[in-house]
Amino acid sequence: MAKGFFTQGIAVLFDKAPTRAQLREALEPTYEIAREDDGGDGWAQGRDGLIVTYRPDVNGYANVDVVDRPWPDHMGDAAKEPELFAAWTFGHFGPFAYPGNLERAAEHNLTWENADDAIKKHKAFVRIRLSYVFGAADDAPVMPADTDPIDELNFTYALATNLLAMPGALALLNPGGEVLTDAEMLGRSIAWASDNELEPLDVWTNLRFFQVDEAWSMMDTVGNAQFDLPDLEAVFKPADKEPNDVAALLRNITGYLIENGPVIEDGHTVDGPTGDTWGVHAFSDSLSGPPRDVLCFVPTEGDEPPELVFNRGTGEDE
Repeated sequence: MAKGFFTQGIAVLFDKAPTRAQLREALEPTYEIAREDDGGDGWAQGRDGLIVTYRPDVNGYANVDVVDRPWPDHMGDAAKEPELFAAWTFGHFGPFAYPGNLERAAEHNLTWENADDAIKKHKAFVRIRLSYVFGAADDAPVMPADTDPIDELNFTYALATNLLAMPGALALLNPGGEVLTDAEMLGRSIAWASDNELEPLDVWTNLRFFQVDEAWSMMDTVGNAQFDLPDLEAVFKPADKEPNDVAALLRNITGYLIENGPVIEDGHTVDGPTGDTWGVHAFSDSLSGPPRDVLCFVPTEGDEPPELVFNRGTGEDE
């Protein structure tokens, strides 16, 4: 599921499958269509679609294809559904996608009341898969040295914006970021981020809230791997910390890491938005699914968090 053949992957859910001609009509005014694509070995690897030019100088293209069935959230069983399982394993449903991504995207959606309705209504989806190896030689690099994940996401989301304007489009699903959003919220988020010279993190990655025990809570991000960065967790007592301040902490740190790279490490401390201090702990096991590397932030003052926060893998001996 890590980046490989595909470096980014998102989807638009539809109430019925559009045709390839309709895809072309939606994209061609804005984007260069390099060629048509007739799909791969079975529906899971690809159906009829279009190859859209992204960075042709480094063989960068997006495959936009139509799948005439609901999103396969279980991602297949190796014994019973080998075709689906293999396609998921090789990233055909997006790098960093894990089983249950659509369900979790809806469950942890705090801004869109109709998310569940969109899931129930959808009968098909259109994938956008970005790659640098379409038609490339066997010894070609999987991705160029100057790959820019932010530019990739901006490009794939711009394509999705065009698709969301099509009849029957219901929602955008980012399986790696476990985000589900509609056209209106997507447009609002992108416009606000542009006006404030920020990245639209709320439609690229999810921010979730969990209860650890009666006193402690945890907030985390899903999807930072899209930026080649670890996800973030913050463990805190709501009696001591305002959740909105913790959300700001995680979003601010994500933005800082995007700009400066993975410079925050295990053992560091960071300042919170209210002048408080948080210790940084790196783990290879996240407290919540999907499984991923995380940086966990814990207040340096006050009570110790529950044992499960620290009793997990660090990756040092793995």
